[in-house]
Amino acid sequence: MKFHWSAVGTMALGLLAAAAPAANLKNYTYLALGDSIPFGFDPTLFATSIPAPEAFVGYPELLTNPNAKKLLNAACPGETSGSFLVIGAPDNGCNGPGPQGQLPFKPSIGLKADYPNVSQMQFAVAQLQENKHIKLVTLGLGGNDLFLLQVACSREPDFQRCVLTRLPRVLGNFGAQLTQILTGIRREYDGRLVLVTTYSPTADPLSTGAIAALNVVMVAVGSQFGVRIADGFTAFRVASARFGGDPCKAGLLVRLSATTCDIHPSALGRNILADAVRRVN
Repeated sequence: MKFHWSAVGTMALGLLAAAAPAANLKNYTYLALGDSIPFGFDPTLFATSIPAPEAFVGYPELLTNPNAKKLLNAACPGETSGSFLVIGAPDNGCNGPGPQGQLPFKPSIGLKADYPNVSQMQFAVAQLQENKHIKLVTLGLGGNDLFLLQVACSREPDFQRCVLTRLPRVLGNFGAQLTQILTGIRREYDGRLVLVTTYSPTADPLSTGAIAALNVVMVAVGSQFGVRIADGFTAFRVASARFGGDPCKAGLLVRLSATTCDIHPSALGRNILADAVRRVN
């Protein structure tokens, strides 16, 4: 059984307009990094028009007072650990096409932070060098690494065997790239650094097992850099327990129909992730 992981969910095809990205804030104290989960992607916002980046609300926005303007959210939907480091590395819709052929999110829709010609890693390092007011950095990343594995294995006759065979290499690459990311951050910043583990958007054992393995790597790598771990994976499992482990039935994911959900967190899901960060922050 395939695991369902898409960093830009069911975003409408053929996005043709771009909203201007938000100007970077001065003297902000919280830098949020990562993929579509911290960005706050919600496919239902495309129902009537193409939304501005600020219309998306992720868990980082729930951790700050919006009137104080102390957050800069640099997350990009579709980012992988590889594309976080290098523009042009395989991703799931940040700088390259999305899973159903959508235009790359960063140049077509825009982000909450403005860094068109550099990678998220380069942008983060520059911000950490220039802004000494930063007191918190959060990073949520890795789900799209697994999505690329899903895509590759979807072309194989035995999907499950393919996943189990190739997963160790994916995890090894993720660990190596996360090490580079955290090395770069820690070179410029010794403050509070929180890694947010990836939740499983389904009760499927193959999906949940792959994501759990990814989180083991995240925790192991993070332990070398003095990070704090916000356990989003366990928080979602606990909240889904009364619903057979299904986060869709538990209301933790964006609802698409009476019986189906996107893989991105609903308002309740975002609250749970924000609470996980608060507990370790």
